Amino acid sequence: MIKQILFTRIYKIKLAFTRRKINKYDKIYSLSQISHYLKSRNEKYNYFYHFFWNLSPKWLKEHRAYFSQNFRGFGEDAFHAMWFFVFKKFKPKYILEIGIYRGQTLSLFSLLGKKFEFEVDIHGISPFTSAGDKVSQYLGNLDYYKDVMINFDFFKLPLPVLHKGFSTDEDMIKVIKSKVWDLIYIDGNHDYEIVKQDFNICADSIKKGGLLVLDDASLNTDYTPSFYSTAGHPGPSFVASEINLDLFEEILSVGHNRVFMKL
Repeated sequence: MIKQILFTRIYKIKLAFTRRKINKYDKIYSLSQISHYLKSRNEKYNYFYHFFWNLSPKWLKEHRAYFSQNFRGFGEDAFHAMWFFVFKKFKPKYILEIGIYRGQTLSLFSLLGKKFEFEVDIHGISPFTSAGDKVSQYLGNLDYYKDVMINFDFFKLPLPVLHKGFSTDEDMIKVIKSKVWDLIYIDGNHDYEIVKQDFNICADSIKKGGLLVLDDASLNTDYTPSFYSTAGHPGPSFVASEINLDLFEEILSVGHNRVFMKL
């Protein structure tokens, strides 16, 4: 009950703040214009946050609202706007997410493909248990696999291809290597050694011009999070700092999500 009251109060504060009209952000930019006009990571975050609340379509907000209830999902409002822009511009077909939880991002990928009217082949890797890491703990009394199915069905979306296991399992490594992916989102175990292995395997399995997105990876950058945001965790952030920029270009950063394009 206390957590729910706190969540409601924070939600109302956020709503009051984000519905203010901020002229600098109250227009629809392209991704290239965002990079040109909004120089700092905080400006970019504020733009996507403002876009979500003031400029995004109703269906995008409804999806986020559903997963914001009853601990169905983590993440931040600005990330829904980020994925909206990414899918609108790049239209990825072959998509992989490592770390699904209850299917918020995976179902958003499916919804975006549907709304932008292009074909998507979506895969997800998860143990579908409450197994955590050094920084994350999850609900222990939930059938995660069934829950993902329920959440996809709620939005009348075609089911993704779900692979049960840890990303470090041999069978899951084979899944990662089985395709040349257009987009891979690494949002699984946050421990440095695991994220590093995930990144290295995924880097070899993504096409040139494809996108590799790291979650929780903005510590030690110029991003200063607001009270309702976070810069991420040490493991993914260290991996991001080690990326060879001759092979990958960081094309976008929204809070602790960082988007790299393979060159």
